[in-house]
Amino acid sequence: MVSRASLGNPWIFEHIQNYFEGRPIRKISSKEILSVILEHINLEVKEKGENVGIKEMRKHICYYIKNMPNASQLRDTINHLETKLEVEKTLKEYFEKVIL
Repeated sequence: MVSRASLGNPWIFEHIQNYFEGRPIRKISSKEILSVILEHINLEVKEKGENVGIKEMRKHICYYIKNMPNASQLRDTINHLETKLEVEKTLKEYFEKVIL
């Protein structure tokens, strides 16, 4: 159950540890979410190349943005983009306008 919950939410492991240690569970900021997504994109592209990396990142981005405002529109847009620059630009614009 935890492994499925970690898709798009890598902070779950910190939250679980804090819970068991009796510490408060911190809220993850939109800036941190965007930063992690962008880092994930860079690692994926570095590992698999831009063509394959961006195609694989589409599903991961969908997990990251789940339950955010206008997520379905962003998913549709992201799923039609082909380059790293297009994806990064779209995500930054989304987080600036909708989230931040």
